[in-house]
Amino acid sequence: MNTVQKSLTAAAAAALLAAGGAPALGAPHAKSTVIPTPSISVTASKGGTFNVSGPRRFSAGRLDISLTAKKGEQEIAIMRLHKGYTLADLKRDFGTYGQSQQNPTPQGIKALNRIVKHTTFYGGLDTGTGHNSVSGSVVLPRVGTYYLLNDANGPGSSEAVKLHVTAKTGSRSAPAIAAVERAITAKRFRGPTHLPASGTVEFKNDSTNSPHFMFLQHVKKGTTRKQVIKSFKSNGPGPELPGAAGTDVLFMGHAMTLTYNLPAGDYAQLCFFPDLKTGMPHAFMGMVRIVHLS
Repeated sequence: MNTVQKSLTAAAAAALLAAGGAPALGAPHAKSTVIPTPSISVTASKGGTFNVSGPRRFSAGRLDISLTAKKGEQEIAIMRLHKGYTLADLKRDFGTYGQSQQNPTPQGIKALNRIVKHTTFYGGLDTGTGHNSVSGSVVLPRVGTYYLLNDANGPGSSEAVKLHVTAKTGSRSAPAIAAVERAITAKRFRGPTHLPASGTVEFKNDSTNSPHFMFLQHVKKGTTRKQVIKSFKSNGPGPELPGAAGTDVLFMGHAMTLTYNLPAGDYAQLCFFPDLKTGMPHAFMGMVRIVHLS
């Protein structure tokens, strides 16, 4: 480029800057385009019925999900397999773990740890009992193939639905939330203990070493944390009342939202994911908190 061309280019650039045609150095980037959030609805019932409606291909980011239980308690989960690990591997490992779930064996614990090492679960929904519908949203952050699982009887119990996530094309609005509830490394819950009886909360797994989920179980007024933990070892009736809802398994460093409509009252906030060393459900180890819905 000769001297004249350089001068013309500089003059043109100066004119654009003066007219606001180009941002100054250090100016903030323009906001990314807000795009609609894709939505998937699932209807499930006992006997393996699992009907899914909604797109199977969408760009990376937030995904709205809803679950309706035609009969009984139903659960769905969304997960991704790591390279070299297959759905057949997942089914086999869960079968090995499941056979010893009540009295975990070394083989069962190894199978459980293989699942955690070779998959990422991004959350899901649990209708609980006496509550036939629940909704929420998960975030699928990267390009690849994900799987929507009927998790009522564990991963691999029925055919998975493939979800194809493409490159991110814009941002999606996050739902308004009433509170943030967190799971921490010490196998405890943190966050507000007063929640709406009908509304949306965010659940974050801030643990560094274990997956968790959050289940809200209606209990008798005045029930204490110690009473809930003691009830796990009793064969008699527990403090439960009709009304429950929860997330499915959420791996470390991820978050999802849960939208529910439950009776007001006292609730036990629970996680039953098994300990990776002993196989004992986290709630049995003290991951129980009493919260109040109003």
